[in-house]
Amino acid sequence: MNKLAVLFFLVAFTSCASTKQYVSFTHDKPLEKGKGRIYVIKPGFAGSAVKTSIFSDDVLVGSATNGSYLCWDVAEGMHKIGNTQFAHAGATLGAGSAEDIVRINVKDGNSYYIKISPKYLGGMDFNILSTKEGEQTIKGRKKPKLNYVD
Repeated sequence: MNKLAVLFFLVAFTSCASTKQYVSFTHDKPLEKGKGRIYVIKPGFAGSAVKTSIFSDDVLVGSATNGSYLCWDVAEGMHKIGNTQFAHAGATLGAGSAEDIVRINVKDGNSYYIKISPKYLGGMDFNILSTKEGEQTIKGRKKPKLNYVD
């Protein structure tokens, strides 16, 4: 019984952590010419005890928690998006067993939706969603707390 109570406390405590974004949150802004928009979505209870750091081109974008999403704009061209639960500069992102990366060739005016899903033996995988599926998935999700100032 004690183990069950501790497990419940850990899940409840960690699932209340806030999602933070360290770059400009652009969801409510018009998309600038020559840029594309990237969304990373973490559904509720998908690896609920795990806070996942998201990197874009080895720059920390934010930390995703349950039922939330991150959103930022990037210039046209090739970009590397990665996730990890470990603290590091991102130079080896994707090398660990609990990490995943996806490369996106961003086109002007397009939005890209990536969902985080738990791996069988720990860590998180990226799954690319269609625009329609992505737009539906972010409805009702929590916006991140911004730790960024323009």
